[in-house]
Amino acid sequence: MAANGYVIPIDPTELANRFSSPEVEDEDEAEEESGEGLGLLIGADYESRIVPLLNRIPQREADLIYLYYIQKKRQADIAEIFGVTQAAISYRLDRGLQRIKFLLSIPQVTEDELRLDLAHIFMPIDVNILVGMWETTCQSEVATSLGLTQGRVRHRFFKSVALLKEAAEKDPTFDPYHRIFSAISSKKFNILREVRLPQWANRGGDECF
Repeated sequence: MAANGYVIPIDPTELANRFSSPEVEDEDEAEEESGEGLGLLIGADYESRIVPLLNRIPQREADLIYLYYIQKKRQADIAEIFGVTQAAISYRLDRGLQRIKFLLSIPQVTEDELRLDLAHIFMPIDVNILVGMWETTCQSEVATSLGLTQGRVRHRFFKSVALLKEAAEKDPTFDPYHRIFSAISSKKFNILREVRLPQWANRGGDECF
């Protein structure tokens, strides 16, 4: 299936390869399947609002959202396709849904729009930090990519959020950007960035700190 640049493989083997790490056999972690969150992802909203966001979340989670919410497959059946536990599928579905809900809650902008508008009030280093945080929501990832310390990224990011608030009060052009970065700074760090850590390797979960 292809839509707006998003492609889900047809070959189950290819799908299974995305779960190459071992998963813990702990059925106590498996959530009961329900319709919770289903209304978010069905009907016209899927094509118009959800599909464009799938490229901004980890690919394996995008696959699971499609299989579970659109193809209506059971978690147990998806687990068999990928060769993992139902607990792992439940965890990743929940994480994917959290990411999609976050993206739906903020204004949708492009990187070009960000760079063009933010350049009017910020130095290049701050524009790069803000763009990096918009893309990954992970301070350590931005610090690594820009060759900065995480402390410096954090300081400049919060300073930029405060400046955006002032700019938005004077010019509505900056209101969407203020809303985006205020949302990230309000306990939403790391929500879009998937980084594999050893302690999560057997649990089907990834996090960025």
